[in-house]
Amino acid sequence: MKKTLTTIFIILFVLALAPVVQAGLGLNNAFGDGSVIEKVSKRSGFITNSENSLEDTISSIINLVLSFLGIVFIILFIYAGANWMLAGGNEEKVGKSKKLIKQAVIGLIIVLVSYALSYFIINSLGFLVN
Repeated sequence: MKKTLTTIFIILFVLALAPVVQAGLGLNNAFGDGSVIEKVSKRSGFITNSENSLEDTISSIINLVLSFLGIVFIILFIYAGANWMLAGGNEEKVGKSKKLIKQAVIGLIIVLVSYALSYFIINSLGFLVN
């Protein structure tokens, strides 16, 4: 049962991560000239330069890493909740699940705070450079 549950979570993780990787690598150029991201950004009024500054590159890498970590902690949270539901009254398994939930919530809070902090720093540096 545990092996099946682990396999299901791995499959869901890969399926959830595929669009993130695809967008990050720019592989969504299936609609002819220009990617979907470029077309949507042009329609919404954003400037779409092919030139990326160092600030843009660093912020993109930070956002990608923190998004990945956020996904990992949410999957851990769901996994711990499923283990708790499947514990069947076993106090040891329930205790482990509670501990994992607490750790996942703390990790998610750390990721969100670091995201907010990096967003603030990148935007502050952007105002200083311009």
